[in-house]
Amino acid sequence: MENLSWFPFSILATTLLGVTMAFYKLPSAQNHSKSATAFWAFFTSAILSLLFFFSYIPLTSKKMIIIALLWGGGYALLVLLQMYALNHIDTNALFPVTASGGLVATAGIGVFIFNEYLTLPQVFGIFLAVITIFLFMYKGKKIQYTPLIILVGTGIIFISTFNKTLHKVAADGFDIHSFQIYQYAFAALAALLLSFVFHRRDLKKHIFSKSMKAGALIGVFAFGGGYAWLIALTKGPFPLVASVHSLYIFITAITGYFLFKEQISKRKALLLILAIISILFIRLG
Repeated sequence: MENLSWFPFSILATTLLGVTMAFYKLPSAQNHSKSATAFWAFFTSAILSLLFFFSYIPLTSKKMIIIALLWGGGYALLVLLQMYALNHIDTNALFPVTASGGLVATAGIGVFIFNEYLTLPQVFGIFLAVITIFLFMYKGKKIQYTPLIILVGTGIIFISTFNKTLHKVAADGFDIHSFQIYQYAFAALAALLLSFVFHRRDLKKHIFSKSMKAGALIGVFAFGGGYAWLIALTKGPFPLVASVHSLYIFITAITGYFLFKEQISKRKALLLILAIISILFIRLG
């Protein structure tokens, strides 16, 4: 019988990180500093990781620190881009587009850089993903978003793909407990530096504000979800783990509906389903 020990952890990661990503809209909804909220989120996750995994620190290596540094910097930028985009887009529109776009980008990299071949189901999945993204972006004959938002969305797609690849490298080559300490610590440092750039004149005011509570809430969910995700990666094949994780877009949509009153129209519900189908075809094809 196939080993499915990874499945419960993947479901847990999908649920917790799905809620986490919906919470990224809190700074926009409550008019808080996005960089300060991100800092407290990463700082909270780093502290929790240190408390729970302190005994694993001796398993640290130089290569691990380099990977964690790259991941932390990329993740800080990714979260800030997502928070910015959610100031203009509902969660039930942003994440289905970026999740689908990320898989299309990954498939393209595999074909053009690593000379991989696509199966017929994968080709169908890519075609369906492109159609889904098009339908999300256009309403009638007009595109719904500004060039800046489209550029931000593109950045989210590629940084997310890059960071997931780094996570797989970390899960295969390093101790995930010590890695989690460093990844969030570096993300917190990167967010703090960005906060200094954005709020140089009144940094203290923005850091020690109500963003602390929102960031701490995000950090708790991110810690649990991030750890479950790393465990799933160590136990299961990346395509299957990532396929289950893609279901987070439903979790974010549901959380956004209850927390921010984001409406899920019949059109959006259909597009969410199409996004999931396209993702499954690409991952499992």
